[in-house]
Amino acid sequence: MPSHHVPTLRDVARQAGVSVSTVSNYLRDYPYMSEKTRDRIANAINYLGYVRNEQASSLRSGKTHNITLCVPDLRQPYFGRIAEQIMAAARYRGYSVIVKSSTYSRREELEVLSQMSSHASDGLIFNPVAMTEADVRAFAGDYPLVILGERIFTAPAPHIEIDNTGGARAMVRHLLASGRRKIAVLGGSLEKQATSSRSLRTQGFLDEMHAQGVSVDPSLIIPCSSWTLSEGWWAAKELFESGARPDAIFALNDPLAIGAMSELKVMGVSIPDDVHVVGFDNSDDSEYFNPTLTTVDPHSQEIATRAVDSLISQVYSGVRAPHRHEVVESSLVFRESSPATDAEMTDQNATAGKA
Repeated sequence: MPSHHVPTLRDVARQAGVSVSTVSNYLRDYPYMSEKTRDRIANAINYLGYVRNEQASSLRSGKTHNITLCVPDLRQPYFGRIAEQIMAAARYRGYSVIVKSSTYSRREELEVLSQMSSHASDGLIFNPVAMTEADVRAFAGDYPLVILGERIFTAPAPHIEIDNTGGARAMVRHLLASGRRKIAVLGGSLEKQATSSRSLRTQGFLDEMHAQGVSVDPSLIIPCSSWTLSEGWWAAKELFESGARPDAIFALNDPLAIGAMSELKVMGVSIPDDVHVVGFDNSDDSEYFNPTLTTVDPHSQEIATRAVDSLISQVYSGVRAPHRHEVVESSLVFRESSPATDAEMTDQNATAGKA
């Protein structure tokens, strides 16, 4: 190739013996392509010294092949995990992800929405926690949008949510089936508040206790300023030093549960012999702490896949999807901190047999 000639996409296709569209798909990391074809295109690119002009590509297609993701706090295991899962799902479909953290700030959330008019990305996956229904006009626009989380808006966009209430109720049924009756809730609140993970999981706990005819001791609903390891540690310490002796602790996320178990071990409380401890979110740490943690799996991978598929479908259709509310069903993961009952083991085996 003469040195003055700048290699083009067509040159690469000719050298590799494939179509121009196949080379274009390769450059977008299209997943459904054989390794043999990938190798031929890669070799042609190296031989010709082809360099992709990203800006020109975006101008021609009108698409950046970037999507924006905004979550409240990447330090929280759930949000960190779902961000990774969304990035992986997007990468598989040839997209990159611009990740932003709103730090639980309404101002930051509104700023993210206002920036979408710049078309720096093709669409937004958005998990608001500080905005309210009064801010619904901020969702106006024709850019592709998928909303995650517990805040229910009438915005014209798909909304995908964890089954917070159902997951909490299932965990309470498990604890009651295990003979637990005096259940403490870490991170809960009996105060009326905006819809959130805290309010929905607390409500699920209360609903199932009442449905089963088991009384609730309000003093065992322990608020925590944040859902962190240290807050779980302090909550367990203060709970047991007060003289309370629950036979189970339902922490509303896994860091609270793991923090509580750390302090209980220091205090010589045996888990699960003296007290069962369970969490919510099925974080990576829940599987490796000693004892391993029984928890609610919200199926974040399913949420991530649905969100990315919905957003990219909107990108290619050129039309924002209408409002649709989806709740992804959760399930229990039984581990050492609160083992499955015989009946639950039978149910799990039966379900596995049908899979």
